Amino acid sequence: MNLLFLVEGGKTEPKVYKAWLSHLFPQINFVDRPENMTTNSCRIIAGNGYPNMVSAPKIYGGRSRLEECLLDIKKYNNIDHFFFCVDSEDDPYQTRFDEIHNKLEDFKTKLGIDQTQATEFHIIVQNCCLETWALGNADIPAQYSAKGNSDFFSVFQLYFDVLTNDPELMSCPPEYITKSRFHEKYLKQYLREFGLFYKKERPKTIEDRAYLDALIKRCRSTNHLSSLKYLLDIWDRL
Repeated sequence: MNLLFLVEGGKTEPKVYKAWLSHLFPQINFVDRPENMTTNSCRIIAGNGYPNMVSAPKIYGGRSRLEECLLDIKKYNNIDHFFFCVDSEDDPYQTRFDEIHNKLEDFKTKLGIDQTQATEFHIIVQNCCLETWALGNADIPAQYSAKGNSDFFSVFQLYFDVLTNDPELMSCPPEYITKSRFHEKYLKQYLREFGLFYKKERPKTIEDRAYLDALIKRCRSTNHLSSLKYLLDIWDRL
């Protein structure tokens, strides 16, 4: 089984996806080059933002990262599953999914990748971002003592309680520019309240196996985090 991931972020997603895949598929081998993919190999490519990952670089031309991934798939024919992972941001889930689906199909047609290609293509929309998924860990208050050093209980939980409500349904207060920034701020305050730490450059807290297990439990025991459950269900079938 060979996996190829094109993920939106350049700081957080490559680290978190690699950690989660290592937990669930301990036999997997991470490589940097397409020709190095043999058995049970995985490449994770940073898209460095959307729409950059589907657009040709404006300064020097060339190909988008999505097009480069598809060319590698066609040339080496050694990818079983290709995952395109992107935030929905302030767009509805289905809007972003359809947008990516259309771009992917256009590129596949342009490059001559048809239904005979062995690769399965998966569009993963993080609704609204990776931090939204991370807010689904409801086990933290039972595992750690509250420190009283954040605004989690007094401000954020009063606005929207992610411990009981689906984080994917949380909107954005008017003082925040984007929903993803608010979800990131919420996650930082939530973790800080219990003595934990999160930064995009250092997402180690959410990389841990126990953290992933808590998210899996939330997905299986509730109807919350449906966009994450979609990914986990695919992984379960691999």
